[in-house]
Amino acid sequence: MNPSANQRFKFFPQLNELAKTHWLSSSNSLHLELTDTYFNSDSLQDTFLRAIAAERLLPVKEVLETFEFFARIRKDTKTSFVADLCCGHGLLGILFAMFERKVDRVRLVDKKDPESRQKLLTIATQVAPWVAEKIEHDTSKISVDDDWIEPGCAIVSAHACGVLSDLCLDIAIRSGGPVAILPCCYPRSACQAPLALQTSFGLEAAFDIDRTYRLEAANYRVRWAEIPPEITPMNRLMYAQRR
Repeated sequence: MNPSANQRFKFFPQLNELAKTHWLSSSNSLHLELTDTYFNSDSLQDTFLRAIAAERLLPVKEVLETFEFFARIRKDTKTSFVADLCCGHGLLGILFAMFERKVDRVRLVDKKDPESRQKLLTIATQVAPWVAEKIEHDTSKISVDDDWIEPGCAIVSAHACGVLSDLCLDIAIRSGGPVAILPCCYPRSACQAPLALQTSFGLEAAFDIDRTYRLEAANYRVRWAEIPPEITPMNRLMYAQRR
């Protein structure tokens, strides 16, 4: 896939024709004026976005990056059990529960339990009642020794900070299931890639190259993709399946 096609909006193709895109990266809450203009169909995703906007619950940037991340990984990452690690509001896991019929269980794991997560889940179940029976909550730090990790379960995480993305990969390697991460915050002190890679390709690319080699060594086939850069410059994602 060429880069221009890779970076186009998939879940919301209507955004590909925008002349002004500055608002796509906004940290302001999604609101009804935007959804009435750009997300006004009767589709499930637009209905869900309008419900989120009515409560001014989540930032525009976070909503769009999570939907576009999900659009790229859903086919190759879904299993009957999906764990959304460092989940924050839980939107990524909720999307798996809402849109993927073959997903029976979604575990939302984070050491914090923001009030917005329960509000988002309430909104989601009003729009898609089947979501409620699929969701499990886990308020704890993630660990490779967690009891809930099952063979073959899928591990997903959107913007787990720094080395938490690497811990998500370690948990996936333990489970042997598919994994997808949208990394952020690349701490130079934690980068295990050779200095030559960091110098030649930059810290972020070197970090992800090293992650790729680690997954390949664990018998995974790794792919890279991107969400539209208009949402965030930290737009590279990695997803992998055990060979």
